[in-house]
Amino acid sequence: MRTTLRLVTISLLLASPALAQGDTGFLRGAGKTDYVLSWTQDSYDRFWVGEDKVSDPGVGEITREATALYVAYGLRDDMDLVLSGSYVSAESDGSGGIPSVNDFQDAIVGIKWRAWAARAGKSEFSALLAPALKMLITDYENNQPTAIGDGQGDLRARGILHWQHDSGFFASLESGYDMRDGLPHDEVPLNFTIGATFFNRLTVTPFYSQVFSQGGYDIGQGDFPGVKEEFERWGVGAYFRITDRFGVTALYRDTLDGRNTGDADSYGAGLVLKL
Repeated sequence: MRTTLRLVTISLLLASPALAQGDTGFLRGAGKTDYVLSWTQDSYDRFWVGEDKVSDPGVGEITREATALYVAYGLRDDMDLVLSGSYVSAESDGSGGIPSVNDFQDAIVGIKWRAWAARAGKSEFSALLAPALKMLITDYENNQPTAIGDGQGDLRARGILHWQHDSGFFASLESGYDMRDGLPHDEVPLNFTIGATFFNRLTVTPFYSQVFSQGGYDIGQGDFPGVKEEFERWGVGAYFRITDRFGVTALYRDTLDGRNTGDADSYGAGLVLKL
């Protein structure tokens, strides 16, 4: 049961690095490695300028595809090393002649350490520290609607509160403070995930994500990296365990509300390998 839950949380974390939701409190275990290869597509033809949702024939529909690799290695039973990177393609079908972008996006290197844990009856509670560094891999275009990122690095100071019942139900709350380099202002993320496993094969994990920007301006008032981008999203993921070492994932994600961001729907699938 715990193996199934641990694998699905990895697959959901990197369903799309460009739009990743939060992490959970599950760890690999000393000397164990998990690999996730995933593909995600998101698209939108309406977007928010400030708090007003609009469409623009010059922009048309924006479509992004991300192929990502995520690796998590158990340094100790209470600590993981996490590495990820992605290749992203973005294009517009609008009349404005917006160029497509195809490039490697950002790499993320992080540590996840369980600093505290306690049991109460059939439940286990834990608190984790999850600092990470986001780094540029290439000098991709970041100042147009098809930009695949903000073109800057982050220092992420995040923590996770995690609850797990012996039956397999769990809930995780991740938040913290992301210190961003360059034009983008700092952000406060909030990610909430719950999950349950059925028939010891299928794990379903609904999630909710929100980002609060600490400054910036609306679209049209300056370069895209400095825009105050905020969003509120929900989604659901599924993991099917084929063997103890191999499984497949699926993901759906929808944007509920936003500011200076696309009203995007996302779909994804992935392969999970545990060694």
